[in-house]
Amino acid sequence: MGQERTGQYLTRKSYYYALYHQHDDLKNTGYDWRNNSMKKSLSGYLLADSKRLSIVEQFQVFIAYIMDYASNIKKAMNYTADKNYKYLN
Repeated sequence: MGQERTGQYLTRKSYYYALYHQHDDLKNTGYDWRNNSMKKSLSGYLLADSKRLSIVEQFQVFIAYIMDYASNIKKAMNYTADKNYKYLN
């Protein structure tokens, strides 16, 4: 969300970010692809076996990492979006 600091400092949103976005009412924030994109795109036959399901779940973590990294690139190249904007699809 806002500017967050980690380590020995307190983690909080900046006051500017909180004031600027306090009245945001986002209706369409996109699809939750982090948890179930592989399960929705693959057939039920592949997910029926427990060994295959564990492999698919490991791939899901990797795919979520790649998609998060791609959204960071989209935020870096989009000059109209805030760098901490998290609803970019």
